Amino acid sequence: MNAPAYAMAERALSPVNTSSPSETYQSLVAGIDRLEELYTDYKADKSFDKLREIRYQFGRLRALLDLTDVPSANRVKVGNAAMTYLADILVRLPPVDVKDIPGGSPSDKALPARWSIPGTDIQIAKMETGSQANEYLITAQSIANLADFYHRVEDLPVLQPRRYSSLQKEHINATGPLIPNWLTSHVPDSLKVVYLSTPLWKIIAIAIVAFAMLVVAVLWARLTRIQRRRGSEVRRLGWQFTLPTMLLLLYSIGDWFVISHLNPAGYFATGERLLSTAAFYVVVAWAVWIACYLIAETIINSPRIAGNSLDAHLLRLTARVAAIGSVGAILIYGANEIGIPALGLIAGIGVGGFALALAAQSTIENLFGGVALFVDRPFRIGDVISFGDQRGAVEMVGTRSSRIRAMDGTLVTVPNSDLARMKIVNYSRRNKCLFIHTLALQVDTPPARLRQLLARLRELLAAEPMVEKKDGWPRVRWTGVAVGHLEVEIRAYVQTDNYTKFLDVQESLLLSIFELIEALQIKLVQPRIVSTAGTERIQRQSSESHIDSYTEHTSVSAD
Repeated sequence: MNAPAYAMAERALSPVNTSSPSETYQSLVAGIDRLEELYTDYKADKSFDKLREIRYQFGRLRALLDLTDVPSANRVKVGNAAMTYLADILVRLPPVDVKDIPGGSPSDKALPARWSIPGTDIQIAKMETGSQANEYLITAQSIANLADFYHRVEDLPVLQPRRYSSLQKEHINATGPLIPNWLTSHVPDSLKVVYLSTPLWKIIAIAIVAFAMLVVAVLWARLTRIQRRRGSEVRRLGWQFTLPTMLLLLYSIGDWFVISHLNPAGYFATGERLLSTAAFYVVVAWAVWIACYLIAETIINSPRIAGNSLDAHLLRLTARVAAIGSVGAILIYGANEIGIPALGLIAGIGVGGFALALAAQSTIENLFGGVALFVDRPFRIGDVISFGDQRGAVEMVGTRSSRIRAMDGTLVTVPNSDLARMKIVNYSRRNKCLFIHTLALQVDTPPARLRQLLARLRELLAAEPMVEKKDGWPRVRWTGVAVGHLEVEIRAYVQTDNYTKFLDVQESLLLSIFELIEALQIKLVQPRIVSTAGTERIQRQSSESHIDSYTEHTSVSAD
């Protein structure tokens, strides 16, 4: 590489030097001179390449500034304005001999913590912490006072040779390549008046851009409102999602045009930037909120998941939690960008969240109860269960409560926190049906006939192919003598989960049992003298029969 080309590359890529007050000051003066050179070239022939080079030079010079106290969203605007103020202030001061600045002479060994530009309160100080620790930067306090310093000296004569007597005015009047010079030259003088460091005509142009964006947004909102009225939940959420997406698209276009071509400056630019940044993060949070629900409903809309199933409610709960977490993170990040300290905001949210948790304790309990039901899955939609002292068919499991259709047809809403603590019996999940009956025989039944009855009953059950035969089952036993009768208990498992089929087998067995009792001339006791224990068994068996019948005839879609 030849010497001129090497020098050009070094000039284009070399970073600013902040190792001492002298190096920082020299980098500042050389950078301002280069910036004026670029502005002169750009004004003569506007182009995006030249504009990009100006922005790059501003970015290099912002490394000389301590902008830690400035919100992230405003650091570009504040830093660029600070450079123009510094340029106009330094040009009105006598030249400073580099040797008089700490670090400007090889003999300078110990550098001070800070140094002030002669004749001013503008200080260059050593950074103690942060990503620029041990670098000498123009202090945050000096940057905050630059506008006031500039207004105090702007009418003073220029003492040093420069291309512009006021780079700050050139900066606030500059426009992008899409706005030609002939157009700005024809702007009436009344519209060139500066308000909040921005010419009035630029403020009006930005207002027109904002109004045009608002009109497009309102028209699109009306279209989405019409489209959301018909179709599925996925379609409704899809059209709803297009609204924040359209706003983000409009923001991107408008922000590019305003920043690159209208170029607001000063207090107006910082205020506009804060508002637009806040609006941007709010819209992003809105879009993410809708997207979480849209993804969940799209999955639920697949053929494998019923809309009111546990899986569907679990997906909706997951979408809600993801939406809340994502939106919270986005808003906290956005607040930090516009200058609201994230740590303080998180601490405030923590205190507020604790108070809210105390106020909404029952709601939170129900939410976690719903999560427990989703994880354990003690039942599905359509299952018949007993909970507490009630029974019914599950129709819906929500994030706060569950709805169960009772046996009498009423709809019972049970908080999930209560349901999660209850003993739940799921009658729809059994893999076989229990045949259990107790025969009450007269107390004077001869032992020989009783033995014969027991043997014939065992043979009867063994001959039934639907009865399970293992581990000592089926069981036929004389269980003892009760008040006024003998009790013979019959227990067997019928290998079917279809209750209608079980009823057919049970009916056949009961008819055979009564025919056998009649053939052996054994008499049963009258129902009125059956013992209390026997009555409870009869009631239990009757209750189980009603439950099974309810299970068979209740029509509820299962997941």
